[in-house]
Parts: sequence; C-alpha cells; structure tokens
Amino acid sequence: MSLTIFPLDLGTLTVDSSGLTLRRNIGTQIAIPCLGWLILGGPEPVLVDTGPSEDVDWGSRNHNPFTRTSAQLLAAQLGEHRIASEEIRTVILTHLHWDHCYGNHLLPNARFIVQRRELDYATDPLDCDRPIYETGIAQPPFLVGRDRFELVEGDFEVFDGIGTVLMPGHSPGLQGVLVKTVNCRILIGSDHFPLFDNITGNIPTGIVQSLPDWYAASARARSLCDFILPGHDGRVLEREFYS
Repeated sequence: MSLTIFPLDLGTLTVDSSGLTLRRNIGTQIAIPCLGWLILGGPEPVLVDTGPSEDVDWGSRNHNPFTRTSAQLLAAQLGEHRIASEEIRTVILTHLHWDHCYGNHLLPNARFIVQRRELDYATDPLDCDRPIYETGIAQPPFLVGRDRFELVEGDFEVFDGIGTVLMPGHSPGLQGVLVKTVNCRILIGSDHFPLFDNITGNIPTGIVQSLPDWYAASARARSLCDFILPGHDGRVLEREFYS
C-alpha cells in the first residue's frame, strides 16, 4: 500500500501574522490558504478537514477578510482527483473551528472522526473562543453531521498507515494526522503548526488555548514523524503531493 497526501486549497484568509506566530509581527497582514488534505492509496479516500464557509461575506464579516473562488470549493478540489463528494466515506476533522468543518454538509455518506474532548469544548467554550467555533449561532457548523460523528479519545488508528495524534494547545482536542508512506512518516499538523515557521522555530500558534499543552504536544509530535505539513502555509501548495 502506497499512501499519498494531496493538499487541497479551500479558500484564502487575510489575518494578522501574530494570530499564527504568538506575539510576533503584530500588525502585519498576510494572506493564507485554508487547507484540506486528501489521502489516497489506502482502502478508500480519506479527507482531512472540510474547509470554511462557502459564503465569503459571512466569513469576512464574522472572522477575517476571506475569499473563495469556484476552483477552491470542496467539490472542485475533490474533482481534480476524480472523486465525487458522495464517494468520501471517512473524514478526519482535526478540530472544530469554523474554517475546518464548514463543508460537512457536502459529504452525505461520510463518518467524521472527532476527538470527544474537542466536541465537548466546542459545545461550551470559553467566551473568547465562541466566535471561532461559531458556538452562538442557531446551527454551528461543527454540529452538521453530528449523527455521523465517530468520537475518539486520544490517538486513533483510522486505517493501516493512517492515524490521528492528539495535539492539544491550539484547541483542547486538536488532532494531527500521521501518515506512514513508503518513504517516511508525515504528520498533517493542522493549526497546531499553521506555518513552517512554527515548526522550525518551535513558535506557538497565536491562537492558543493552552501553552503548556502546545509545547508538550509539539515535542511528542516531532518524535513520531519525519516531516510535518503545516495547516495554513501557502508553500505546501508548491508541491502537488507528498509521499
């Protein structure tokens, strides 16, 4: 079995750089991609995260300036790999912030693998985190597909060579995805490591729920893999795939 990871470009946010690298470059605005990931080569396609809202006005008004072209829609990105949304049966949600789970409704046949502690926190977060989960609206995006959630606790083997790694810090139940290819062990780091700078400099993400947890999870994550893919760094799109 030869596993390959394909990055999916699901939209573009403009954010203050300090929101990605804690207390650094405050006031510097940068454009970053919202990334999903498609893992092929196993028993079935596995999707990691479903992306932000398709409503750019909503995203810009309630979060950060946000753009999304037709080519960045989830169906279009899957279509690049000749996969229809209905064919996706396994989705790993790294965490439940709005820009990672808004596409759940597009995947009618999928199960969603979610850390139990992440769902518990998203349901009743600290006030400062309510906006990023959209907890206060009538139908928060993280609850779409709730009847198909597979709640896990800690590290979890999804398929042979594909597993989740609990990495609290950015959020209490963030999980990375460890993929063992024929060449190396690759960790999809999600927002725990939004940029390559977080990895090379051991710099915490700017949106962080627990700094002690972030540092501990970072050290453990490094020990498990050979290479880390960050969650919002446009440089990952310079390559078509990782294996």
